[in-house]
Amino acid sequence: MAVLPAGIDHLASRQGGVVARKQLLESGLSEWQLRRALETGLLESIMAGVMRLPGSPRSEMQRLWAAHLRLGAESVLALGSAARLWGLKSIEECRPTLVVPHHRTPKAEKGMIVHRTRRLEDVDVGAIDGLPVTRPARTLVDLSSETGKARLAAALEEAHYDRIVGYTEVGRALVRLGEAGRHGAVLLAELLDERTGGRDLEQSVLERLLSDLFDAAGITNVIRQHPLPSCGQVRGLVDGLIPRGAVVAEGDGRRWHSRCADMVRDRERDLAAAEMGIQTLRFMHEQLTSDLEGCAAQLRRTVDLRASQGLGLRRAR
Repeated sequence: MAVLPAGIDHLASRQGGVVARKQLLESGLSEWQLRRALETGLLESIMAGVMRLPGSPRSEMQRLWAAHLRLGAESVLALGSAARLWGLKSIEECRPTLVVPHHRTPKAEKGMIVHRTRRLEDVDVGAIDGLPVTRPARTLVDLSSETGKARLAAALEEAHYDRIVGYTEVGRALVRLGEAGRHGAVLLAELLDERTGGRDLEQSVLERLLSDLFDAAGITNVIRQHPLPSCGQVRGLVDGLIPRGAVVAEGDGRRWHSRCADMVRDRERDLAAAEMGIQTLRFMHEQLTSDLEGCAAQLRRTVDLRASQGLGLRRAR
């Protein structure tokens, strides 16, 4: 009579009642024992490479776990599935939806949706009950390309007021992930503008915020409105050049829509400075007004670390 290895029940209970074939074999079960377990009803095959323990309650979590195990460790719950896991009730229940790295070409099983993505950074991935899932900010950015305005607005407000993720963090993710022509980026930026003031900050106000930032960080040697350090292809002025550590600090008081529209230009500026050995830190006015000390700590850590590595500018022109 086939007997499942010790610990499989516990493993399955943490995975919605399902286990992967690979997990069973790694636990010590032989191919013959696996076949016998299926033949005798100790296990029930529900999709290729995934088995269910009979008696385990069928649930949305079980379906999500089965989809993740079917696609493998690199798969991450995303879009509607991620929104539901984070508790966004304004998003309707959907088929298990996952993202995988672009180099993967998995065959989706019936009843699941699989997207490939070129960008899935560690900062974008969290976990709920052991399931890898895109974090709320990334989830809302992804949803903007597949969700209508009314439902996206409801999800955005629900996330903000239920303290799942705030408008500023969603906006930062949008700017970081956005690309020219990214579907949904304009809509999400407009919704953020409507909920965060929707106008550019006056330059004089932004300059005062930056002065407060440098004071809070204890950084006194700052050259304001310095020509952008570059090899000459990209021109302009930077808000603050800090010779110690070779760091540029930029304040951003634009609307979210403007930030998305200018992201290519911003990246060109940052790359031009990087080619000269200078790191750029960008601080949005929402951050400066809500968490000045946190921004100052980040700036101070960066300057101190780079200075300890012998990085800096002897003279700025």
